[in-house]
Amino acid sequence: MKSKIIKISFIILSILLIIPSIKYLAENKTVMGFNIYFNFFLNNDISKILSTSIFLILFILLIIMYFIINKTKCFKDVKSILIFITIIGMIFTIMLPWTSSDIFYYMGVGELDSKYNQNPYYTTMREYYEENEEYIDDDILLQGANNYWGNTTVVYGPIAQLFFKICSFLSLKNITLALFIFKFLNLVIHVINSYLFYRISGKSKFASIYGLNPFILIEAISNVHNDIIVLFFILLTLYFLLKRKNLFLSIICLALATGIKYFTVLLLPIIILYHFRKENKLSIRFLRCIEYGLMFIVIFALEYILYFNDYQILLAMMPQTSRYAKSIYALILQHNNDLCMKVRYIALAIFALYYFIFCINLITEKNIRFYKTIRKYNIVLILFLLILTNFQQWYLIWLFATIIWQKPNTIRNIIGLSLCTEIANCVYMFMYESYKFDEYFVEIIIALYIAWKIITNKNISKLNVERKELK
Repeated sequence: MKSKIIKISFIILSILLIIPSIKYLAENKTVMGFNIYFNFFLNNDISKILSTSIFLILFILLIIMYFIINKTKCFKDVKSILIFITIIGMIFTIMLPWTSSDIFYYMGVGELDSKYNQNPYYTTMREYYEENEEYIDDDILLQGANNYWGNTTVVYGPIAQLFFKICSFLSLKNITLALFIFKFLNLVIHVINSYLFYRISGKSKFASIYGLNPFILIEAISNVHNDIIVLFFILLTLYFLLKRKNLFLSIICLALATGIKYFTVLLLPIIILYHFRKENKLSIRFLRCIEYGLMFIVIFALEYILYFNDYQILLAMMPQTSRYAKSIYALILQHNNDLCMKVRYIALAIFALYYFIFCINLITEKNIRFYKTIRKYNIVLILFLLILTNFQQWYLIWLFATIIWQKPNTIRNIIGLSLCTEIANCVYMFMYESYKFDEYFVEIIIALYIAWKIITNKNISKLNVERKELK
Protein backbone atom coordinates (compact mmCIF):
# COMPACT_ATOMS: atom_id res chain seq x y z
CA MET A 1 0.00 0.00 0.00
CA LYS A 2 2.81 2.39 0.94
CA SER A 3 4.65 1.75 -2.33
CA LYS A 4 1.46 2.45 -4.33
CA ILE A 5 0.99 5.81 -2.58
CA ILE A 6 4.61 6.74 -3.34
CA LYS A 7 4.29 5.81 -7.02
CA ILE A 8 0.92 7.55 -7.41
CA SER A 9 2.38 10.68 -5.77
CA PHE A 10 5.28 10.63 -8.26
CA ILE A 11 2.81 10.33 -11.15
CA ILE A 12 0.59 13.16 -9.83
CA LEU A 13 3.56 15.52 -9.42
CA SER A 14 4.72 14.66 -12.94
CA ILE A 15 1.25 15.43 -14.32
CA LEU A 16 1.14 18.76 -12.47
CA LEU A 17 4.42 19.72 -14.16
CA ILE A 18 2.96 19.19 -17.65
CA ILE A 19 -0.37 21.02 -17.16
CA PRO A 20 0.94 24.33 -18.63
CA SER A 21 2.12 22.45 -21.73
CA ILE A 22 -1.24 20.69 -22.13
CA LYS A 23 -2.99 24.08 -21.86
CA TYR A 24 -0.64 25.66 -24.40
CA LEU A 25 -1.14 22.83 -26.92
CA ALA A 26 -4.92 22.86 -26.43
CA GLU A 27 -5.07 26.60 -27.13
CA ASN A 28 -2.53 26.84 -29.97
CA LYS A 29 -2.87 23.41 -31.64
CA THR A 30 0.77 23.68 -32.79
CA VAL A 31 4.28 24.44 -31.53
CA MET A 32 4.96 26.66 -34.54
CA GLY A 33 6.09 30.02 -33.21
CA PHE A 34 6.73 28.65 -29.74
CA ASN A 35 8.99 31.19 -28.04
CA ILE A 36 7.95 31.35 -24.37
CA TYR A 37 11.10 30.27 -22.61
CA PHE A 38 11.90 30.18 -18.89
CA ASN A 39 8.27 30.75 -17.99
CA PHE A 40 6.72 27.64 -16.41
CA PHE A 41 3.11 28.74 -17.03
CA LEU A 42 3.93 29.45 -20.70
CA ASN A 43 1.98 32.67 -20.30
CA ASN A 44 3.70 36.04 -20.26
CA ASP A 45 0.67 37.69 -18.64
CA ILE A 46 1.27 35.85 -15.35
CA SER A 47 3.93 36.91 -12.85
CA LYS A 48 7.24 35.12 -13.45
CA ILE A 49 7.87 35.06 -9.70
CA LEU A 50 4.64 33.15 -9.13
CA SER A 51 5.24 30.87 -12.12
CA THR A 52 8.81 30.03 -11.08
CA SER A 53 7.90 29.57 -7.42
CA ILE A 54 5.24 27.00 -8.28
CA PHE A 55 7.67 25.17 -10.57
CA LEU A 56 10.29 25.12 -7.80
CA ILE A 57 7.80 23.72 -5.28
CA LEU A 58 6.66 20.97 -7.66
CA PHE A 59 10.20 20.14 -8.74
CA ILE A 60 11.52 19.94 -5.18
CA LEU A 61 8.56 17.74 -4.18
CA LEU A 62 9.35 15.48 -7.15
CA ILE A 63 12.99 15.30 -5.98
CA ILE A 64 11.83 14.28 -2.52
CA MET A 65 9.61 11.55 -4.00
CA TYR A 66 12.53 10.45 -6.17
CA PHE A 67 14.69 9.83 -3.10
CA ILE A 68 11.83 8.13 -1.25
CA ILE A 69 11.11 5.85 -4.20
CA ASN A 70 14.78 4.83 -4.38
CA LYS A 71 14.99 4.15 -0.62
CA THR A 72 11.75 2.18 -0.47
CA LYS A 73 11.18 -1.20 -2.08
CA CYS A 74 8.45 -0.03 -4.44
CA PHE A 75 9.12 -2.49 -7.25
CA LYS A 76 9.08 -6.27 -7.38
CA ASP A 77 11.60 -6.62 -10.20
CA VAL A 78 13.32 -4.71 -12.98
CA LYS A 79 10.33 -5.23 -15.30
CA SER A 80 8.05 -3.27 -12.96
CA ILE A 81 10.70 -0.52 -12.72
CA LEU A 82 10.94 -0.24 -16.51
CA ILE A 83 7.14 -0.10 -16.85
CA PHE A 84 6.99 2.71 -14.30
CA ILE A 85 9.87 4.57 -16.01
CA THR A 86 7.98 4.25 -19.31
CA ILE A 87 4.77 5.69 -17.77
CA ILE A 88 6.64 8.62 -16.22
CA GLY A 89 8.60 9.16 -19.44
CA MET A 90 5.38 9.28 -21.46
CA ILE A 91 4.07 12.00 -19.15
CA PHE A 92 7.23 14.08 -19.61
CA THR A 93 7.05 13.78 -23.42
CA ILE A 94 4.05 16.11 -23.21
CA MET A 95 6.06 18.85 -21.46
CA LEU A 96 7.17 21.42 -24.02
CA PRO A 97 10.88 22.38 -24.13
CA TRP A 98 10.35 25.62 -22.21
CA THR A 99 13.94 26.00 -20.98
CA SER A 100 15.78 25.16 -24.20
CA SER A 101 15.24 25.80 -27.90
CA ASP A 102 17.86 23.26 -29.06
CA ILE A 103 15.24 20.80 -30.31
CA PHE A 104 14.05 23.31 -32.92
CA TYR A 105 17.65 23.54 -34.13
CA TYR A 106 17.81 19.71 -34.37
CA MET A 107 14.56 19.68 -36.32
CA GLY A 108 15.67 22.48 -38.62
CA VAL A 109 19.02 20.99 -39.65
CA GLY A 110 17.30 17.64 -40.11
CA GLU A 111 14.74 19.29 -42.39
CA LEU A 112 17.44 21.15 -44.33
CA ASP A 113 19.15 17.82 -44.94
CA SER A 114 16.19 15.50 -45.59
CA LYS A 115 13.77 17.74 -47.52
CA TYR A 116 16.10 20.17 -49.32
CA ASN A 117 19.19 17.99 -49.82
CA GLN A 118 21.47 20.67 -48.38
CA ASN A 119 24.67 19.79 -46.57
CA PRO A 120 24.12 21.28 -43.07
CA TYR A 121 27.89 21.27 -42.39
CA TYR A 122 28.35 23.94 -45.08
CA THR A 123 24.95 25.64 -45.35
CA THR A 124 23.04 27.25 -42.49
CA MET A 125 19.27 27.15 -42.11
CA ARG A 126 18.96 30.93 -42.10
CA GLU A 127 21.14 31.32 -45.18
CA TYR A 128 19.15 28.79 -47.19
CA TYR A 129 15.76 30.06 -45.99
CA GLU A 130 16.53 33.71 -46.80
CA GLU A 131 17.77 32.77 -50.29
CA ASN A 132 14.65 30.69 -51.06
CA GLU A 133 12.00 32.25 -48.81
CA GLU A 134 9.45 32.81 -51.60
CA TYR A 135 9.50 29.10 -52.53
CA ILE A 136 9.45 27.60 -49.03
CA ASP A 137 6.34 26.79 -47.02
CA ASP A 138 7.87 24.83 -44.17
CA ASP A 139 7.25 25.57 -40.49
CA ILE A 140 10.12 23.34 -39.35
CA LEU A 141 12.73 25.13 -41.45
CA LEU A 142 11.31 28.56 -40.59
CA GLN A 143 11.39 27.85 -36.85
CA GLY A 144 14.94 26.50 -37.22
CA ALA A 145 16.10 29.53 -39.22
CA ASN A 146 14.81 31.81 -36.48
CA ASN A 147 16.57 29.76 -33.79
CA TYR A 148 19.50 31.18 -31.80
CA TRP A 149 21.76 28.74 -33.67
CA GLY A 150 19.98 29.29 -37.00
CA ASN A 151 22.97 31.01 -38.57
CA THR A 152 25.34 28.21 -37.54
CA THR A 153 26.27 25.07 -39.44
CA VAL A 154 25.84 21.73 -37.62
CA VAL A 155 27.84 21.65 -34.37
CA TYR A 156 27.46 17.89 -33.84
CA GLY A 157 28.93 14.80 -35.47
CA PRO A 158 27.33 12.97 -38.44
CA ILE A 159 25.57 10.32 -36.33
CA ALA A 160 23.63 13.08 -34.56
CA GLN A 161 22.78 14.58 -37.95
CA LEU A 162 21.57 11.17 -39.17
CA PHE A 163 19.11 11.00 -36.26
CA PHE A 164 17.97 14.57 -36.99
CA LYS A 165 17.50 13.75 -40.66
CA ILE A 166 15.43 10.60 -40.09
CA CYS A 167 13.15 12.17 -37.47
CA SER A 168 12.55 15.29 -39.59
CA PHE A 169 11.89 13.17 -42.70
CA LEU A 170 9.21 11.19 -40.84
CA SER A 171 7.46 14.39 -39.72
CA LEU A 172 6.17 15.28 -43.22
CA LYS A 173 6.83 19.01 -42.59
CA ASN A 174 4.51 19.01 -39.55
CA ILE A 175 6.44 20.79 -36.80
CA THR A 176 4.32 19.44 -33.92
CA LEU A 177 4.59 15.89 -35.21
CA ALA A 178 8.35 16.40 -35.62
CA LEU A 179 8.70 17.48 -31.99
CA PHE A 180 6.91 14.39 -30.72
CA ILE A 181 8.83 12.05 -33.03
CA PHE A 182 12.06 13.37 -31.52
CA LYS A 183 10.55 13.03 -28.05
CA PHE A 184 9.41 9.46 -28.72
CA LEU A 185 12.92 8.54 -29.89
CA ASN A 186 14.42 9.92 -26.68
CA LEU A 187 11.80 8.13 -24.57
CA VAL A 188 12.60 4.77 -26.18
CA ILE A 189 16.33 5.33 -25.69
CA HIS A 190 15.71 6.44 -22.09
CA VAL A 191 13.96 3.16 -21.28
CA ILE A 192 16.68 1.16 -23.04
CA ASN A 193 19.35 3.06 -21.11
CA SER A 194 17.57 2.20 -17.86
CA TYR A 195 17.62 -1.46 -18.85
CA LEU A 196 21.30 -1.28 -19.80
CA PHE A 197 22.14 0.12 -16.37
CA TYR A 198 20.50 -2.98 -14.92
CA ARG A 199 22.13 -5.40 -17.39
CA ILE A 200 25.62 -4.03 -16.84
CA SER A 201 25.38 -3.73 -13.04
CA GLY A 202 23.05 -6.64 -12.28
CA LYS A 203 21.28 -4.30 -9.84
CA SER A 204 17.82 -2.90 -10.55
CA LYS A 205 18.43 0.15 -8.34
CA PHE A 206 20.62 1.73 -11.01
CA ALA A 207 17.71 1.60 -13.46
CA SER A 208 15.55 3.71 -11.13
CA ILE A 209 18.41 5.99 -10.00
CA TYR A 210 18.89 6.99 -13.61
CA GLY A 211 15.43 6.47 -15.11
CA LEU A 212 13.42 8.43 -12.52
CA ASN A 213 15.88 11.27 -11.92
CA PRO A 214 13.86 14.52 -12.37
CA PHE A 215 16.89 16.20 -13.96
CA ILE A 216 17.14 13.45 -16.60
CA LEU A 217 13.37 13.52 -17.23
CA ILE A 218 13.38 17.26 -17.91
CA GLU A 219 16.61 17.56 -19.90
CA ALA A 220 16.47 14.31 -21.89
CA ILE A 221 12.75 13.90 -22.52
CA SER A 222 11.09 17.30 -22.04
CA ASN A 223 13.93 19.32 -23.61
CA VAL A 224 14.92 16.45 -25.94
CA HIS A 225 18.71 16.85 -25.72
CA ASN A 226 20.74 14.37 -27.75
CA ASP A 227 23.14 13.69 -24.84
CA ILE A 228 20.86 10.81 -23.91
CA ILE A 229 21.75 9.15 -27.25
CA VAL A 230 25.44 9.67 -26.46
CA LEU A 231 24.82 7.95 -23.13
CA PHE A 232 23.13 5.06 -24.95
CA PHE A 233 26.18 4.39 -27.14
CA ILE A 234 28.58 4.72 -24.18
CA LEU A 235 26.53 2.17 -22.21
CA LEU A 236 26.64 -0.16 -25.22
CA THR A 237 30.40 0.39 -25.41
CA LEU A 238 30.78 -0.69 -21.78
CA TYR A 239 28.29 -3.53 -22.15
CA PHE A 240 30.18 -5.12 -25.08
CA LEU A 241 33.50 -4.57 -23.33
CA LEU A 242 32.54 -6.04 -19.94
CA LYS A 243 29.72 -8.47 -20.63
CA ARG A 244 30.45 -9.69 -24.15
CA LYS A 245 34.26 -9.30 -24.11
CA ASN A 246 33.97 -7.97 -27.66
CA LEU A 247 36.38 -5.08 -28.21
CA PHE A 248 35.45 -4.64 -31.88
CA LEU A 249 31.76 -3.96 -31.14
CA SER A 250 32.81 -1.80 -28.22
CA ILE A 251 35.01 0.31 -30.54
CA ILE A 252 32.15 0.65 -33.05
CA CYS A 253 29.74 1.88 -30.35
CA LEU A 254 32.29 4.37 -29.03
CA ALA A 255 32.89 5.66 -32.57
CA LEU A 256 29.12 6.12 -32.95
CA ALA A 257 29.02 8.04 -29.65
CA THR A 258 31.91 10.22 -30.84
CA GLY A 259 29.93 10.76 -34.05
CA ILE A 260 27.43 12.68 -31.91
CA LYS A 261 29.67 14.51 -29.42
CA TYR A 262 33.44 14.37 -29.65
CA PHE A 263 34.27 14.24 -25.92
CA THR A 264 33.60 10.47 -25.84
CA VAL A 265 36.96 9.81 -27.54
CA LEU A 266 38.46 10.33 -24.06
CA LEU A 267 37.20 6.84 -23.18
CA LEU A 268 39.11 5.12 -26.01
CA PRO A 269 42.41 4.30 -24.19
CA ILE A 270 40.47 2.81 -21.28
CA ILE A 271 38.49 0.27 -23.28
CA ILE A 272 41.53 -0.80 -25.34
CA LEU A 273 43.92 -1.18 -22.41
CA TYR A 274 41.35 -2.83 -20.16
CA HIS A 275 40.68 -5.44 -22.84
CA PHE A 276 44.43 -6.16 -23.04
CA ARG A 277 45.03 -5.76 -19.30
CA LYS A 278 46.63 -9.22 -19.05
CA GLU A 279 49.31 -8.29 -21.57
CA ASN A 280 52.45 -7.50 -19.53
CA LYS A 281 54.69 -6.23 -22.34
CA LEU A 282 54.45 -2.45 -22.61
CA SER A 283 55.45 -2.53 -26.29
CA ILE A 284 52.54 -4.86 -27.12
CA ARG A 285 50.11 -2.72 -25.13
CA PHE A 286 51.30 0.35 -26.98
CA LEU A 287 50.95 -1.39 -30.34
CA ARG A 288 47.42 -2.53 -29.45
CA CYS A 289 46.53 1.09 -28.66
CA ILE A 290 47.80 2.17 -32.08
CA GLU A 291 46.09 -0.75 -33.85
CA TYR A 292 42.65 -0.27 -32.31
CA GLY A 293 43.06 3.48 -32.25
CA LEU A 294 43.47 3.43 -36.02
CA MET A 295 40.45 1.15 -36.29
CA PHE A 296 38.45 3.70 -34.30
CA ILE A 297 39.66 6.54 -36.56
CA VAL A 298 38.67 4.62 -39.70
CA ILE A 299 35.15 3.92 -38.37
CA PHE A 300 34.81 7.52 -37.22
CA ALA A 301 36.01 8.83 -40.60
CA LEU A 302 33.56 6.60 -42.47
CA GLU A 303 30.70 8.28 -40.60
CA TYR A 304 31.51 11.52 -42.44
CA ILE A 305 31.28 10.08 -45.97
CA LEU A 306 27.77 11.39 -46.62
CA TYR A 307 28.70 14.95 -45.65
CA PHE A 308 32.40 15.31 -46.43
CA ASN A 309 33.44 18.04 -48.90
CA ASP A 310 36.65 19.17 -47.23
CA TYR A 311 38.41 19.00 -43.86
CA GLN A 312 36.49 22.02 -42.60
CA ILE A 313 33.75 19.57 -41.61
CA LEU A 314 35.90 18.34 -38.72
CA LEU A 315 35.68 21.82 -37.17
CA ALA A 316 31.91 21.47 -36.68
CA MET A 317 32.11 21.86 -32.91
CA MET A 318 34.20 25.08 -33.01
CA PRO A 319 31.23 27.52 -32.87
CA GLN A 320 30.36 26.12 -29.42
CA THR A 321 33.89 26.46 -28.05
CA SER A 322 34.02 30.13 -29.08
CA ARG A 323 30.98 31.08 -27.00
CA TYR A 324 30.87 31.60 -23.26
CA ALA A 325 27.77 30.52 -21.35
CA LYS A 326 27.12 29.26 -17.81
CA SER A 327 30.73 28.13 -17.34
CA ILE A 328 33.26 28.79 -14.58
CA TYR A 329 34.56 31.59 -16.81
CA ALA A 330 31.29 33.46 -16.26
CA LEU A 331 32.60 34.48 -12.83
CA ILE A 332 35.54 36.25 -14.50
CA LEU A 333 34.33 37.19 -17.99
CA GLN A 334 32.15 40.15 -17.04
CA HIS A 335 34.91 41.69 -14.93
CA ASN A 336 38.13 40.99 -16.85
CA ASN A 337 38.13 39.52 -20.35
CA ASP A 338 41.94 39.22 -20.58
CA LEU A 339 42.12 37.36 -17.28
CA CYS A 340 39.34 35.05 -18.50
CA MET A 341 41.38 34.06 -21.56
CA LYS A 342 44.46 33.38 -19.43
CA VAL A 343 42.44 31.23 -17.02
CA ARG A 344 41.00 29.30 -19.96
CA TYR A 345 44.45 28.50 -21.39
CA ILE A 346 45.75 27.48 -17.97
CA ALA A 347 42.70 25.23 -17.47
CA LEU A 348 43.26 23.65 -20.91
CA ALA A 349 46.93 23.03 -20.10
CA ILE A 350 46.07 21.44 -16.74
CA PHE A 351 43.49 19.19 -18.36
CA ALA A 352 45.84 18.14 -21.19
CA LEU A 353 48.62 17.36 -18.71
CA TYR A 354 46.30 15.39 -16.42
CA TYR A 355 44.90 13.35 -19.30
CA PHE A 356 48.39 12.65 -20.69
CA ILE A 357 49.59 11.40 -17.28
CA PHE A 358 46.37 9.37 -16.95
CA CYS A 359 47.03 7.60 -20.29
CA ILE A 360 50.72 6.96 -19.51
CA ASN A 361 49.83 5.47 -16.12
CA LEU A 362 47.20 3.32 -17.78
CA ILE A 363 49.67 1.93 -20.33
CA THR A 364 52.25 1.12 -17.66
CA GLU A 365 49.85 -0.21 -15.01
CA LYS A 366 50.33 -3.94 -14.50
CA ASN A 367 47.08 -4.75 -12.75
CA ILE A 368 44.26 -2.74 -14.32
CA ARG A 369 41.05 -2.88 -12.31
CA PHE A 370 38.09 -1.50 -14.20
CA TYR A 371 36.32 0.18 -11.26
CA LYS A 372 39.49 2.03 -10.24
CA THR A 373 40.22 3.11 -13.81
CA ILE A 374 36.69 4.30 -14.48
CA ARG A 375 36.76 6.36 -11.30
CA LYS A 376 39.87 8.11 -12.57
CA TYR A 377 38.11 8.63 -15.91
CA ASN A 378 35.27 10.23 -13.97
CA ILE A 379 37.76 12.83 -12.71
CA VAL A 380 38.95 13.37 -16.31
CA LEU A 381 35.35 13.98 -17.38
CA ILE A 382 34.70 16.42 -14.54
CA LEU A 383 37.86 18.36 -15.44
CA PHE A 384 36.70 18.40 -19.08
CA LEU A 385 33.32 19.80 -18.05
CA LEU A 386 35.06 22.49 -16.02
CA ILE A 387 37.23 23.72 -18.91
CA LEU A 388 34.28 24.09 -21.29
CA THR A 389 33.51 27.70 -22.14
CA ASN A 390 29.91 26.80 -22.98
CA PHE A 391 28.54 24.65 -20.17
CA GLN A 392 24.92 23.54 -20.05
CA GLN A 393 23.33 21.57 -17.23
CA TRP A 394 22.35 18.68 -19.50
CA TYR A 395 26.05 17.94 -20.09
CA LEU A 396 25.99 16.33 -16.65
CA ILE A 397 24.12 13.44 -18.26
CA TRP A 398 27.60 12.33 -19.39
CA LEU A 399 28.59 11.58 -15.78
CA PHE A 400 25.78 9.04 -15.34
CA ALA A 401 27.42 6.54 -17.71
CA THR A 402 29.95 5.54 -15.02
CA ILE A 403 27.89 5.72 -11.82
CA ILE A 404 27.73 1.92 -11.56
CA TRP A 405 31.41 1.76 -10.57
CA GLN A 406 31.53 4.87 -8.39
CA LYS A 407 31.63 4.90 -4.60
CA PRO A 408 28.25 5.57 -2.91
CA ASN A 409 29.35 9.08 -1.92
CA THR A 410 30.31 9.89 -5.52
CA ILE A 411 26.98 8.59 -6.80
CA ARG A 412 25.18 10.86 -4.31
CA ASN A 413 27.32 13.79 -5.46
CA ILE A 414 26.58 13.20 -9.15
CA ILE A 415 22.85 12.98 -8.45
CA GLY A 416 23.00 16.03 -6.18
CA LEU A 417 24.97 18.10 -8.68
CA SER A 418 22.53 17.28 -11.48
CA LEU A 419 19.56 18.38 -9.36
CA CYS A 420 21.38 21.49 -8.12
CA THR A 421 22.03 22.68 -11.69
CA GLU A 422 18.37 22.24 -12.60
CA ILE A 423 17.31 24.30 -9.59
CA ALA A 424 20.00 26.92 -10.33
CA ASN A 425 18.52 27.26 -13.81
CA CYS A 426 15.58 28.97 -12.12
CA VAL A 427 17.61 32.20 -11.99
CA TYR A 428 16.67 32.67 -15.67
CA MET A 429 13.05 31.87 -14.88
CA PHE A 430 12.83 34.61 -12.27
CA MET A 431 14.50 37.07 -14.67
CA TYR A 432 15.10 36.17 -18.33
CA GLU A 433 17.67 34.25 -20.37
CA SER A 434 20.81 36.34 -20.61
CA TYR A 435 24.57 36.01 -20.14
CA LYS A 436 24.18 38.70 -17.45
CA PHE A 437 22.86 36.05 -15.08
CA ASP A 438 25.44 33.33 -15.89
CA GLU A 439 27.53 34.41 -12.93
CA TYR A 440 24.57 33.94 -10.59
CA PHE A 441 23.81 30.55 -12.17
CA VAL A 442 27.33 29.32 -11.33
CA GLU A 443 27.28 30.83 -7.83
CA ILE A 444 23.91 29.24 -7.04
CA ILE A 445 25.18 25.82 -8.17
CA ILE A 446 28.21 26.17 -5.88
CA ALA A 447 26.05 27.26 -2.92
CA LEU A 448 23.47 24.50 -3.46
CA TYR A 449 26.16 21.86 -3.91
CA ILE A 450 27.89 22.90 -0.68
CA ALA A 451 24.52 22.69 1.11
CA TRP A 452 23.95 19.27 -0.47
CA LYS A 453 27.34 18.06 0.77
CA ILE A 454 26.67 19.31 4.30
CA ILE A 455 23.24 17.66 4.46
CA THR A 456 24.33 14.32 3.00
CA ASN A 457 27.50 14.19 5.12
CA LYS A 458 25.44 14.79 8.27
CA ASN A 459 23.07 11.99 7.31
CA ILE A 460 26.00 9.64 6.62
CA SER A 461 27.62 10.52 9.96
CA LYS A 462 24.32 9.96 11.77
CA LEU A 463 23.87 6.59 10.07
CA ASN A 464 27.40 5.53 11.02
CA VAL A 465 26.76 6.48 14.67
CA GLU A 466 23.54 4.44 14.69
CA ARG A 467 25.40 1.44 13.26
CA LYS A 468 28.07 1.66 15.96
CA GLU A 469 25.40 1.84 18.66
CA LEU A 470 23.73 -1.28 17.22
CA LYS A 471 27.05 -3.12 17.37
